Amino acid sequence: MEYKRCTRCVMDNESDPTITFDAEGHCNYCNDVLARRSSEYFPNEEGKKKLDAMMEMLKKEGQGKEYDCIVGVSGGLDSSYIIYLGHKYGLRMLAVHIDDGTDTEISKKNIKNLCEKANVKLINVCPDKEQYADLTLAFFKASVPNLAMPQDNLLIQALHDIVKQYGIKYSLSGANFAHESILERSTGINAMDKTHILAIHKRFGTKPVNKLRIGNLWSAYIGWRYFSKVTNLYPLNYIDYNKERVLAELKEFSDYNYYGGKHYECVLTRFLQCYYLPEKYHSDKRKSHLSSLVVDGQMTREDAIKELEKPAYVSEELKESDMNFLADWLGISREEFDKIVALPAKQHSDYPMSLLENFEGLARKFRKYLGQ
Repeated sequence: MEYKRCTRCVMDNESDPTITFDAEGHCNYCNDVLARRSSEYFPNEEGKKKLDAMMEMLKKEGQGKEYDCIVGVSGGLDSSYIIYLGHKYGLRMLAVHIDDGTDTEISKKNIKNLCEKANVKLINVCPDKEQYADLTLAFFKASVPNLAMPQDNLLIQALHDIVKQYGIKYSLSGANFAHESILERSTGINAMDKTHILAIHKRFGTKPVNKLRIGNLWSAYIGWRYFSKVTNLYPLNYIDYNKERVLAELKEFSDYNYYGGKHYECVLTRFLQCYYLPEKYHSDKRKSHLSSLVVDGQMTREDAIKELEKPAYVSEELKESDMNFLADWLGISREEFDKIVALPAKQHSDYPMSLLENFEGLARKFRKYLGQ
């Protein structure tokens, strides 16, 4: 296959063989972004009015309750800025973090400093170490792209459980158009596919998962929106969400330190994006992240290409440290870890999946009705 890169952004057919290009060489991803932009992203005075109205509504709806809203906090830039933004508006937020043992030391400090400075209560959900590590190891052995699927699933389910406990009706999400408008989908799977998670665990796991709260697609979408009646809100789509500016604001507010890349706050996801996906699937997630910034005008295409020419891991020492850490965390030797990572690449579709996955494209089209 002849190599081809988009002439507008940096998406290419190496990372995503399903990509398409028009006559001008523009890819389907950035064409889709530009078609959606005016209806989803408001980095202007209109957005300011929408955001002010949202915050006023949250305060009004929260009267008589302990919290106005819930926020899932990973330690990454987006969820961290949600806490900062909510604090500026005087919201009473409840923060939830999955403390699975793979956070970087910088991430732990960032989360602690941020929540203390913003006077936000933080709930750390700690999955059963033995069962969770075994489930994650099963995904390594299955040799599928998204090794962090169990982690994502447990966070979403934890949010569901806690909103019920506290009677919270609004969830503030760090998902945003400016930095995430382009997300490569060729190897993706919905993190809430419990059928898929249990199928992989049944084949490769060695321990039970009865102590883990694993969510499913029905509860994540229909149950969350129409039975629990929780509404997801996306405040970052109503501001000029400029990466360099928000990093500077967080640094000044809580001495926030950046990790050097999206999802690098966790050793597992850093390894996934810096080594595992590029080496095993020729998939560099930086292309999606940088393309989003290019299309938003925060970076030139030329600068994005230069960034991609740099190694994903900043040093060989960091890569080795991450791999040693994960081997130990998974409870296996480094030699066994290397053998598992070197297994032939599989796709999620090689294992049983929920029938609802067949409607992923339709769900994306009608995302607003699903609260996404």
